[in-house]
Amino acid sequence: METHIKTLNLLGLPGIPVSTAKKPEYRVRGIERALERQGCQFIKLPELGAPKAWLRSSLPHVTQAALMPTSSMPVGSKPAPLPVVSATIQPAKAPEQLKQWQRSIMDARVAIMRLIERAAPTVGVNKAINIIVKDSVDNPDMELYSTANARKGATRHLSYGGVIKWWMSWKKSGGNSMILAPKDTENYLEPAWAATFMKYWSKGQNPHLTDVLEEYYRSTGTARRAPSYGQARHYLEKIGKVQASKGRVTGKDLRALKPFRRRDTTQMYPGDAYTADGHCFDAEVYHPFTGRAFQPEVTPVLDVYSRKCVGWSVDLAESGLAVLDALRMACETHGIPAIFYTDNGSGYKNQMMTNPGTGILDRLAITPKYSRPRNPQAHGLSERGHQTILIKAAQQLCTYIGSKMDGDTAQIVFKKTRKAIDSGEKSPLMLEFDDFIKYINAAVAVYNNRPHRGLPALRDAISRKLVHQSPNQAWQLGLERMQRELPQDEWLVASGDQPDLYHPAVERTCIKGEIQFGKMSNGQPKRYFSHDLENWTGQRVQVAYCPSDPSRVWVRDLEHQRLLAVAELSANCSPYFAESETETARKKRGVGALKRLENHAEAKRLEMYGPQPVMVENPDRAKLELVRQQIEEADVQQAEIFTLPDTDRGKEFLWEELDAKVQAGEAIENSIARNFYRGWQSNEYHQSCQFVKEEMAANK
Repeated sequence: METHIKTLNLLGLPGIPVSTAKKPEYRVRGIERALERQGCQFIKLPELGAPKAWLRSSLPHVTQAALMPTSSMPVGSKPAPLPVVSATIQPAKAPEQLKQWQRSIMDARVAIMRLIERAAPTVGVNKAINIIVKDSVDNPDMELYSTANARKGATRHLSYGGVIKWWMSWKKSGGNSMILAPKDTENYLEPAWAATFMKYWSKGQNPHLTDVLEEYYRSTGTARRAPSYGQARHYLEKIGKVQASKGRVTGKDLRALKPFRRRDTTQMYPGDAYTADGHCFDAEVYHPFTGRAFQPEVTPVLDVYSRKCVGWSVDLAESGLAVLDALRMACETHGIPAIFYTDNGSGYKNQMMTNPGTGILDRLAITPKYSRPRNPQAHGLSERGHQTILIKAAQQLCTYIGSKMDGDTAQIVFKKTRKAIDSGEKSPLMLEFDDFIKYINAAVAVYNNRPHRGLPALRDAISRKLVHQSPNQAWQLGLERMQRELPQDEWLVASGDQPDLYHPAVERTCIKGEIQFGKMSNGQPKRYFSHDLENWTGQRVQVAYCPSDPSRVWVRDLEHQRLLAVAELSANCSPYFAESETETARKKRGVGALKRLENHAEAKRLEMYGPQPVMVENPDRAKLELVRQQIEEADVQQAEIFTLPDTDRGKEFLWEELDAKVQAGEAIENSIARNFYRGWQSNEYHQSCQFVKEEMAANK
């Protein structure tokens, strides 16, 4: 039997023309005219508006196939699969999945259905709908009607056909409000050019959209410039910032755009976990050794519960000793933590820190925890601490070189400080290293007493306003809560009574009270000795040392960590001979070597020139002749003429004779002799002879 299908039931089926008319009645009329032109047979129904019903066999074949019931299909046959279209937005299945505009329209339509339900028992459904439609015509600006209609235009109002459809759907669904929610018209279909476009867009060089489109046009050879700049930008906005950033940013930068996990510390206690991370200070100070400008490495240690800076250290560069010193300060002043949370850099993950038995973490029973590599989001507390303490402190200095510093100002400061350094002067623009340490101590104190937004707020007693706790307040309140809730053996206490526990340690073998560890500047090994190690010969022990004080080491047993001895450097060493005896013999040997060299030189001189006549050295001949004349006139015997010996030995004997006269109170009248007496006292040969005489006199 031939069946007829109403026009409304054909909307959206394959083979049925699509009308772009806005009103449903116009859309139906357009479809009917198109089917008439195709020769489809119809009959007019006796209903309002003269609707048409179409003969099934006269409709297009694809439409007939779509209208055919599943049970009437031949066995084994399957309908042609529809093309799969990937939509970025899934249809809503629950009220909470609706968008705000969908929810508003649904609520307005549900309110109209409630009005019809209340009026239907009295006036009937049709009359109730007509009353509502007439009221929407008289009051088109009423928010209930305009929202439920969901149409653009100032003259839009409800119609009987639209409201009756809502009513029928409402009743058939059993009062399900989701049936009245409009469909999401923003279902976005992936364009055909998207995959190729994203290949050129998702590059680490972050190319501009214009350059990406130019490369896309060249690679695809499209004559028409499609997609356009606006289409491409609209596509990137639709897929979201995270999807559009993939490939252009990776690692930590991409994770910064994604949702994150916020860690709760309210159930912790002070000292449950310390976190540390090194930071290169963003300002220049004087180097303590070279006097040049440099950026020190600062390592603060923060308590995770209270955010308090419990310790810090400064070093010339990032190293394990800087981390060890910062942890030592935190443990001595505040207490040993249960967990030490850091990254897995070489300053935190090394034998000095983690080696079983000798590592500082193992000796203090601290559990190390490490974050994933290249994941700064896991160290939010440390990164925030750098911003609040160190970067803020660096910005207060003239030598600040961070990203916020003005370029011209930084250049002026650089030239002035380098000029002062080259001239050997002290620049007032740059801190000395000792002043820098005091400056960081003051910055840490200010941070610990300032309200912290990551901590709970308390009601201020004076202003009656909510004020966040400071790290010091949170630390103190946490200690009080710990004493109330935990047994006494689990309380956090400072542990500065055993300073050697915080020193780096190694394992060594003790031999006859002596332990060999390290080397001296001359390459010889350092040997530490103590009589208390007599019974530990041949056994392995733990040796803790202080990097800044090599004069002693602390020796402990490996099993119970008991302190066995404090061994001193070279404590069992003594001179092979007495120091005075060795020095005397050494000087005596030197005098003998000088005499041999002198005799050898005199022998070579005689070999070359033979015996030389004795020459009288008298540069002032005129004065000498005058003296001779005076002597001859006075009938006095010829004066003894002063003669200067050629050898050092003879000169020494002559000096002794002249010295004897001086000691006796006599004056040296001859000027040559007087000058010789004064000058010979600074001669090396004379000084060595005098030293030997003094030593011989002392030995007697």
